[in-house]
Amino acid sequence: MAKLRVEPFEDIGDPAILLNTDRDGIRIFQMAVSLAHDNGESTFEFDGITHHLVREDAAADVEIGPRRVIWRFDDARLAEMLDLMEPMVSNTTPGHQYVDLKSPVEVLVM
Repeated sequence: MAKLRVEPFEDIGDPAILLNTDRDGIRIFQMAVSLAHDNGESTFEFDGITHHLVREDAAADVEIGPRRVIWRFDDARLAEMLDLMEPMVSNTTPGHQYVDLKSPVEVLVM
């Protein structure tokens, strides 16, 4: 069973957003990011939460609601995220990556 959860997090005392996944969960997210990169948007549902990814100029934002997460990133950031996720999918050991955000905090930890 895949794991994919988005939650507020503190990384060494700094507020962050945590995308907490296992390999199957990061694969699901990777596919959605790829579709948003290629088509301008994508949507998927996981564990009762709707995730909507939107390609938007100059954006790097995550909006977390009770049953919905809206991810807004520009094309360059989507491409960066795809590059960062590749070793997370292909390696068998746990790991994480950092993505700069503009709001609601400055860092996404994948």
